[in-house]
Amino acid sequence: MNNPDFHLAIQRIRRLHWLHFPAQALLMAAVVLAAGRQLSPAGAGPEPRLATWPALLGLGVLLPMVAALLYATARRLRPNLRRLAEENLRIYKSRLILRNSLLNLLSLPLLIGYSLTRTWWQLASAGLLVLVLCLATAPSAKKYQRWLLR
Repeated sequence: MNNPDFHLAIQRIRRLHWLHFPAQALLMAAVVLAAGRQLSPAGAGPEPRLATWPALLGLGVLLPMVAALLYATARRLRPNLRRLAEENLRIYKSRLILRNSLLNLLSLPLLIGYSLTRTWWQLASAGLLVLVLCLATAPSAKKYQRWLLR
């Protein structure tokens, strides 16, 4: 795999990976913080926070369903050596986006906890988790080749 086009494609996939994690994390943080302000205004007593349980219950039911759907879809995206190389790269990129989305959902409970309690360590933990996941799952030519040959 000394083809320069292959290495350019892997670099594009790597840039997409590095852009996807923070973009999705910022989107999730914005949605959770906006919803947290709507459901539980700051400065109010504990009663408004008790009113958030239906939303949290709905999120608790919806989140595993979305995660299972993403996981099942990502598992179905398999390589095939009889396909064109461009098609396998496209499938790898799609699988990577789905996997990143699923992994990024792991920071959602920390963001929800921050919106309810406003403790800074939960927000910092969510940011650190996203950074660690991004570093640990960075795509490379070697990882692509392992995926292609399994």
